[in-house]
Amino acid sequence: MLGRNRYGKSRVRIFKVLGPSQVVDLDVQILLEGDFGAAHIEGDNSRVIPTDTMRNTSYVLAQEHLTSDLEGFAVVLADHFVASPQVVSASIELSARSWSNLAPNGFVASSGERRLARVKAGAEATSIGAGIDDLLVLKTTGSAFTGFPRDQYTTLPEAEDRLLATSITASWDYGKVPADTTVIWEGVRDLLIEHFFGDWSASVQHQGYLMGEAVLGAYPEITRIAFRMPNKHHLPAGFERMGLEDRGTVFMPVDEPHGDISLEVTR
Repeated sequence: MLGRNRYGKSRVRIFKVLGPSQVVDLDVQILLEGDFGAAHIEGDNSRVIPTDTMRNTSYVLAQEHLTSDLEGFAVVLADHFVASPQVVSASIELSARSWSNLAPNGFVASSGERRLARVKAGAEATSIGAGIDDLLVLKTTGSAFTGFPRDQYTTLPEAEDRLLATSITASWDYGKVPADTTVIWEGVRDLLIEHFFGDWSASVQHQGYLMGEAVLGAYPEITRIAFRMPNKHHLPAGFERMGLEDRGTVFMPVDEPHGDISLEVTR
């Protein structure tokens, strides 16, 4: 028997000029679930909305409805597709690049960091959330890792104070959608940065909880925030092997393997 299935269009690139000093640069993902069994089992495509149509629809609706309120545009897209009788639910995810306005008509792209907006619409309810992806942060002091269990395979030394680097991916759910989602997103981002650098942490896990606690404390609209925070290791350069003093200032950044930490903070 056919199990759960869905399909859609991913990486639909949309760039819109909102004004001389504001642009929106999106990747759009649309995923539909519904009555598509005949397409799989019988080869009957009579209920399959072409993914090409999804792409074109995204551009048409963007021209009329896309503003800086990304969650609002995601709702418009979801409502459009879920209105089709064969569609049970539509999941929309928007991933926005950041452009800084540095001249009256000029922009400079930021790093890999992105703003996220997520909407899932169905017959019974619509869930709305937001997030941030690939917020790369590093602090040279203010974090430790001690008191962990040791066995015959443990070689990691304890660190009372260490360099900590991570790429924060955070997603949060709204119990009540704020009037201005952009203001809330910017506020959450500021809080994550403030508490990453301002709070002493005993581990990456502790650091994530402190940031999540701060966000939920500041924004009652948010019911849950989830983090993925890989530990971007910076290893000693190995001066001792060369008979030299290690002054603790030169490190070897290592992408693989890395610690991979995920957590949720809820009310």
